[in-house]
Amino acid sequence: MKRPQKPPRYPYRPIWSLGKLSLVLGVPQQVLEDVAKVASSSYRLAKAVVKPDGSIRQPFDALEPLKGIQKRIKERLLDKVIFPDYLTGSLKGRDSRMNAALHSGSALVLCEDISNFFPSTTATLVERIWSEFFGFSPEVARLLTLLTTKDATLPQGACTSSHLANLAFWQEEHALYERLQTKGIRYSRYVDDVAVSSKKPLSKQDLSRCIADIYAMMGRAGYKPKRKKQEIQRANTAMRVTKLVTNRHPAIPAAERKAIRAAVYQLEQRLKLGNIEGLQKALNSVSGRVSRLCQMHPAEGLLLKLRISEVRTSLRAGLPAILANPSANERQSIEST
Repeated sequence: MKRPQKPPRYPYRPIWSLGKLSLVLGVPQQVLEDVAKVASSSYRLAKAVVKPDGSIRQPFDALEPLKGIQKRIKERLLDKVIFPDYLTGSLKGRDSRMNAALHSGSALVLCEDISNFFPSTTATLVERIWSEFFGFSPEVARLLTLLTTKDATLPQGACTSSHLANLAFWQEEHALYERLQTKGIRYSRYVDDVAVSSKKPLSKQDLSRCIADIYAMMGRAGYKPKRKKQEIQRANTAMRVTKLVTNRHPAIPAAERKAIRAAVYQLEQRLKLGNIEGLQKALNSVSGRVSRLCQMHPAEGLLLKLRISEVRTSLRAGLPAILANPSANERQSIEST
């Protein structure tokens, strides 16, 4: 990070009445109040995500009219916040690659994970964000809290949640960033993943102090670290931040790239053999992985993207271009799609 970093800030005047909030959001005040009363029951379960450690992450999807109101809150309030570069999660123009790039070329990388981050982000903390960070009046802060929380916690999956998550430590995160920077230690947070690094080896004392400061910040905000996921990585190994190797520059690990290549090959083989049941779903999944590879490794990714395109074209045509002489069973399977 070359430019000086400043704490996150909201550059507009605080909203001090529900009437003003109604004008800003373009939603009648009575509608805002009515929706807020039933907001917690205005969600559906989205598809659960199985994390690498086997635990389940349960996201939610807001239902209308709450969903539309949350979109306006995001666009007209949360998107106006100016965030420092060390906050990289779910913000426009920032991603896991940018987060990893902040730690490239390090001698040591420390990664910490916040345990149950979204369920631990309480309505009390969210209301403090609206009232103290944004400076909104108590009645406005309370209403916005009802509209952006579910059962008194921050719902993962709601369009407003990631921005509020980036403000979870707004009172002291910047001070921690500056304190570490004076010691030559770089800091970033990708939603619930904290990473710090140093281009020079750190003493055990400095590393312990760094960990203690991070844990103290978490604790004061009501969070706990997931200690079993703590990673202390050194330059003689493959150092990873947000699942990307950062020893020289952000890169997808070699094993993962090999797995993506194998997945593309498997798609081609299934098509060649006429085994197309469920192939479209598998194609969509592999396409996403190839797109990610294209972002990080363009030359390698584009070749696989061309092969994916050929599979997709053949599947849409109903007859595999690479299947020269299909058997009767294979032809019947293909023609049934």
